[in-house]
Amino acid sequence: MAMRYLKSSGTLDGFQIEKTPKAKLEDLLLVHSPYLINSIEIASDIGSGQLGEAAYASPELLRASLYAAGGVKRGVTGVLTGEVTHAFALVRPPGHHASTSNPMGLCYFNNVAIGTAIALQDKDVKRVSILDFDDHHGNGTSEIFYANPDVQFISIHEYDYENYGTGHFMEMGWKDAIGTNVNIPLLENSPDRSYEDALEKIVSVAMKSFKPDIIMVSAGYDAHYGDPVGNMNIDTRTFWRIGSFVREMVTSLGARGSVWALEGGYNPFMLGPSIRASLDGLAGRPIPDLDDQIEREEYTSILESNGEIIAKVRQAFKEHW
Repeated sequence: MAMRYLKSSGTLDGFQIEKTPKAKLEDLLLVHSPYLINSIEIASDIGSGQLGEAAYASPELLRASLYAAGGVKRGVTGVLTGEVTHAFALVRPPGHHASTSNPMGLCYFNNVAIGTAIALQDKDVKRVSILDFDDHHGNGTSEIFYANPDVQFISIHEYDYENYGTGHFMEMGWKDAIGTNVNIPLLENSPDRSYEDALEKIVSVAMKSFKPDIIMVSAGYDAHYGDPVGNMNIDTRTFWRIGSFVREMVTSLGARGSVWALEGGYNPFMLGPSIRASLDGLAGRPIPDLDDQIEREEYTSILESNGEIIAKVRQAFKEHW
């Protein structure tokens, strides 16, 4: 449905469209254990079963997962060869919850992590920044690169401060990588303005300090106010701003480009428009006038609390930026 919308709306005019190839075993082994790969293969052959928390097998699971990872790999190859500056892998299943050895949350192979590892094999790529704006914390990506000083992971996500979990802003990396793991844990029902502040006051500062050679993006659209899974209060204008922001970062930093991978987004009627907004921002087009862009109530208490959270993140990382 999302692809049909993008084609019919003219969003893809001027874009190079390709079918995704399959990833290879050696690509997966860059970030995953043989156990994870083998367990997914076995469960796919069986055609059912549970591989992890909210991670279930089906007969075509392995095939679909290999194509998803392969789509991101193709995007990385396209950017590194100069064929394109920006690539968007419209693939499923998503990947950012998959850790080294554990599938989780509908994720089996960590597509963005695999793409990042492939990019780092290029002799001219020394550092990679990953921006994850899915409603949920990209715990798998964080785990994979937590001790890698060459990878900066930045996650803007919904956080429950009454029931603490992964994604707290004091999770900053390990040993030589301290300062490369940046969490921006916002409150439930956060509005567009909180995301704007996070981009301007944290993500921009962090990336300019890190100076990545390529930017990877975990593009999750379940923070949209109409999504049945997320609990945030943003619309397509924020997704446009993120696309525009990444384009500006690539230009200002002299990076090779950006590679995007679809993560969450579970409202079939809003997924297409949300991706369109990001692509329009990435292409330097104006904000599209979409039906979801309505005035909604903003709670001053949430804005103020998020402002305090952003200030705490900046304070925690002041020695690293």
